[in-house]
Amino acid sequence: MAVTEDPRPPKVVAAEVASRRQWYPHAGAVVVLVVGLLLTLLLAGGTRLLRNDNEDRLLHQRVHEAATVTGAAITTTHVPLAAAAALAETTGGGAKSFERLMSPETATGVPYVSASLWRTGTQDPVPLVIVGTLPKLSKRSPAGINQVLDRASGGSSTLNVVNLLDGADRRLGYAQSVPGPSSKFVVYAESQLPKNRRARVAKNSAFADFDYALYLGPRPNPDNLLASSGGVEDRVRGASEVVPYGDKKLLVVLSPRTALGGTLLEWLPWALVLFGLIMSLAAAALVERLIRQREQAENLALELEKIAAENARLLADQRTVASTLQHSLLPESLPEVPGLDLGVRYVAGVEGVDIGGDWYDVLALDDGHLLFVVGDVSGRGLRAATIMASLRYAIHAYAAQGDAPTVILTKLSKLLSAGTDDGFATVLCGTIDVEARQMTIASAGHPLPLLIANGDAEFVAAHTGVPVGVDARSPYEAVTITVPEHATLLVYTDGLIERRGESLDAGLARLRTAALATEGSLEHLLTRIVDGLNQIGSDDDTALLGLRWRS
Repeated sequence: MAVTEDPRPPKVVAAEVASRRQWYPHAGAVVVLVVGLLLTLLLAGGTRLLRNDNEDRLLHQRVHEAATVTGAAITTTHVPLAAAAALAETTGGGAKSFERLMSPETATGVPYVSASLWRTGTQDPVPLVIVGTLPKLSKRSPAGINQVLDRASGGSSTLNVVNLLDGADRRLGYAQSVPGPSSKFVVYAESQLPKNRRARVAKNSAFADFDYALYLGPRPNPDNLLASSGGVEDRVRGASEVVPYGDKKLLVVLSPRTALGGTLLEWLPWALVLFGLIMSLAAAALVERLIRQREQAENLALELEKIAAENARLLADQRTVASTLQHSLLPESLPEVPGLDLGVRYVAGVEGVDIGGDWYDVLALDDGHLLFVVGDVSGRGLRAATIMASLRYAIHAYAAQGDAPTVILTKLSKLLSAGTDDGFATVLCGTIDVEARQMTIASAGHPLPLLIANGDAEFVAAHTGVPVGVDARSPYEAVTITVPEHATLLVYTDGLIERRGESLDAGLARLRTAALATEGSLEHLLTRIVDGLNQIGSDDDTALLGLRWRS
């Protein structure tokens, strides 16, 4: 058989073979391409699993934070019930004292729409006094009412929660008595729940990107649903946690509306598929080494991103929890007093940490009379806030008994001891007869208030006693003055005037100068003083209370 030779030159034939090889990859390149694609698919799938695991972990962390905030809010919300129970035992069920203490708690319907006082051990129980609306508990049979009262007065200090979710008028009841078998009275209050069981989360809340549901009990029973934002049942991802709620449990359920880890982790698997395909086609021989380098760089970047995100989240959570706790311990609003304008400013001294021991309070005693208090607990943190809360609610109880400022300070000195409680407090306490323009103040180591009137500003001359908790036997003296018309009184904590390395007189002079240099409304005065004085470095908390007499 004859062999026909190609008449074309060898260089032309070689060029044609090389051209064909450019379009048909070698077996090794195909293997590398296949391996690269498989590795890319595996990497994308692993990243997807990692993203899902990260989403679940972040969700459980946020649920735990929500449960912690809910538990802290529950604890502080129902403190007045314990104070009212102690007051009832002390006064033998005094109706006026109970009304003065609980009227502020029911005035706005938050936290309670009804508060009542009951005597235990009666066959036909009826409330001794009712503040607010008629309690739903009173519609039950005597046996049903006694069952609630007996459980509350059984000697335990635990708050008793009563399920009143049946019917259109949905409520939760809370029963509290003084611990011990000899308690004769039970304080009972009811909170109103949304009729449609819907309540949205505030847009400025740390949990604004979540749908939630709250159930009374450890399981999601629709009949025990307290409130929800809707949409929890339709979400693919959700988590829950059970927190103590008095003698019962509260189930907190959260479901995110968006990806918790951000859009980067959500789109990262698809980006890896595209990148791996391009790199495999472009450089099959180097795909293994490039993928390993890319994996190392991505893993390092992902770890750094996780650390940075975790640090930012922890800082934000710390500030959110601290701010929530601090503001839950301070008054939500100041009372409306005819003839008197009231204003307040509270500024945290350390950036990112709002919790401290400075506080203020104004209590309307009766027509034309009020009690004001400004105090500062030594130290910072949860310990100082706890002492501050106990002193503030103790003052509520003493004021309900009609005690004078000196008596209140004396009782507070017996309540707190620097030796056993690791803290003391400076307190300025005063009462005002608005119509007579008479003011009585007593100071326990606290800076004296500034009185602005007739174009001048002077510090009220008063005897300064020892701080509360230093010496329980030291007496306190009060001073009574008549306030000029249209006068303004400023009561403050030392964070407004004290500066490191500077004498106290310099800070007082600076406050007096700022007060005289500012005109306008009381709110404008408080803002200018706080903004102006806080520009001069201070790391202490500041509370400033202003009172201005109107015509």
